[in-house]
Amino acid sequence: MPYIVAVSGASGSGKSTFSDALKTYLETKGGRVCVIAADRYFKKDLPKMISPADGEEYSDWNHPDSVDMPAFLAAVHEAKESGDYDYVVIEGVTIFCHESVRELADVKIYVDATIEMRIYRRIARNVVTKGQTIEFIGGYYLKCARYREMEYSLPSARYADWHIDNEWGFDIEAEGAKILAKLDTL
Repeated sequence: MPYIVAVSGASGSGKSTFSDALKTYLETKGGRVCVIAADRYFKKDLPKMISPADGEEYSDWNHPDSVDMPAFLAAVHEAKESGDYDYVVIEGVTIFCHESVRELADVKIYVDATIEMRIYRRIARNVVTKGQTIEFIGGYYLKCARYREMEYSLPSARYADWHIDNEWGFDIEAEGAKILAKLDTL
C-alpha cells in the first residue's frame, strides 16, 4: 500500500507548490507519486456564509463542507488501491478538519506563511489563473476567506505532525528527507 502524505495550510501558504516539489523529490528517489488536490473537488453548490464584515451572503470556498469529501476520499482510495503509486500526496485548505483524512494520512504537514505573504500570493495567483481583479480578490479575502481561515484552517494546524515555514520558500531536500525518515518508522 502506498503512503499517504497530507499537506494543508491557509490559502496562499504554498500547499500546491510544496506538494508538487515533494512529488518531484520523491520521484528522484525512485518513487511513483500522485498528487490529489481537494480544490478539484469543490461542490457545484457551495455552502454560503454571511460575512461578519458587511452582513452580505457569499459563496464559501473556505468551509470544510465546500469540498465533496466522499468524491475526494474516493479518489484517494482509488489511487491508494490502484497499485500504481508508492506515495499519494493529498492537499487542501481544510482537509485536516476531516477526521477521515487525518486517520488516512501517514504524515500530516502544515505549510505556514504570514498573512501578508499569503494575500500577496493569492492576488498574484488569482489575477493570472482566474482573471480576477485585485479589488475582487482583496474584497473576498477581507470579507470572507480570512474569517474561515481563523475558524477552520489555522486551528486545524494542530493536527499536523510538523509545520513548514514557507515565507520565502522551503528546502525540499531537507523536508523530503524528514518525510521519508518519518515514513520509515511506520
